[in-house]
Amino acid sequence: MEELLGRYLSSLQQQKERTKESTIDTRRREVRYWLAFCESNDIDPLAATTEDVKGYIQVNTHLADTTIGSYYRSVQSFYSIVENDAADDRLELANGHPCPDKRTIDLKQDYDIFENKAEYKLQHDLSAGDIEGVRDGAGEILALKPEQVERLFDSVPGKTRPTKERNEIAVRLNWYTGCRSVELSRLRIENIDWDECSINVRSAKLNVKEHSGQIRRDVYFPEEFRFQLKRWCTRVRHSFSSAAEPNSGRILVTTHKNEMPGPQINNVVKQAARNAGVQRPLRPPNPTPDDEVKEWFVTTHRIRRSAISHWVNDCESLDLHQVRRIAGHARIQQTMAYVEDDDAQIARDYQKAMQ
Repeated sequence: MEELLGRYLSSLQQQKERTKESTIDTRRREVRYWLAFCESNDIDPLAATTEDVKGYIQVNTHLADTTIGSYYRSVQSFYSIVENDAADDRLELANGHPCPDKRTIDLKQDYDIFENKAEYKLQHDLSAGDIEGVRDGAGEILALKPEQVERLFDSVPGKTRPTKERNEIAVRLNWYTGCRSVELSRLRIENIDWDECSINVRSAKLNVKEHSGQIRRDVYFPEEFRFQLKRWCTRVRHSFSSAAEPNSGRILVTTHKNEMPGPQINNVVKQAARNAGVQRPLRPPNPTPDDEVKEWFVTTHRIRRSAISHWVNDCESLDLHQVRRIAGHARIQQTMAYVEDDDAQIARDYQKAMQ
């Protein structure tokens, strides 16, 4: 698959010489996701059909609309470049382009996905002032205030005490570490440093070849959370789950599986927000009893954004570069998007610095 990815990228740069480096990086990352999907499902990428691409979209419907749109555009780019390649004999499509236009797959019509950012924003039409408990933020980053997030801890769902305990651990880890849902599902007991209150985790976004020094990072939790987390890991977890081994394996498990998947963690966060009274539908914004809500405001990703905003704007002991490393951002510009502009604070800090 890596060889095929390399041939595609080489052909892309030959056919479209003015392609920006940032676009090439995006295509490299997202086409790799598509090829990994093909490999895990025994699909020959050069013989993929429209139904295969639809299956790929379907397994990613838990992601944001704009993310799904970008993933799909990368798949389209892969097949357009391969289809138009006239130099490499090994880049041949057995069944033609599986998704050349909207006549084959229309994200908006077929999946109610608004891939265009402007259109997506119109569908949401939200600002921080529209939602109670949301900090002012910067740009289009909407983040909950810490006190709103903490309301979720006492509102987690669960029919039994161990299930509620597991769910509270999941929500707290989401907030304390700022991990993405798939990263939360990957957290392992063996990677906890109890003295440092840290957990080493593999990034869900970065890849080894492009970011070898950043593929793994340490995330942290407060010292006061150590006892609760340790109790779960050493005393409760393996009796709660028939599939869990004592003192090793994933921190978050289910009663019958040794891993709690990302979408299930996300569902716990969404339900906790409903129970706490801080949840609201994003799309449609004002659903009728017969409408299915396509997207909710409070999700694991919203908690991640809220954690990063808190670190950047409220925690003086953390600088931007430290936050970038904890958040797992490849570039400092990604972290800068969370900085709230405060001219009055700038003036005070300047005067203090000059004294």
